[in-house]
Amino acid sequence: MSKRAAKDAIKKIAKREGKSESEIREEMEEAIMIGFLNKDTRDKWDSLFGSGQLPSPEKFIAVLSMEVAKR
Repeated sequence: MSKRAAKDAIKKIAKREGKSESEIREEMEEAIMIGFLNKDTRDKWDSLFGSGQLPSPEKFIAVLSMEVAKR
């Protein structure tokens, strides 16, 4: 999935949830930070996004959708 498609996904989520895109982005950033700080999953995060890299919501969606497509 491209970053453009990820942006479109955020837009669709916002519409479905009756929230603004910025609200959805903020909620995703908070969830991403929680996952990023989880020591039990650090190795997986580093392998997906690069060592110590905190992904944007768009990059998070794009990378994970590619991982799911591989399976």
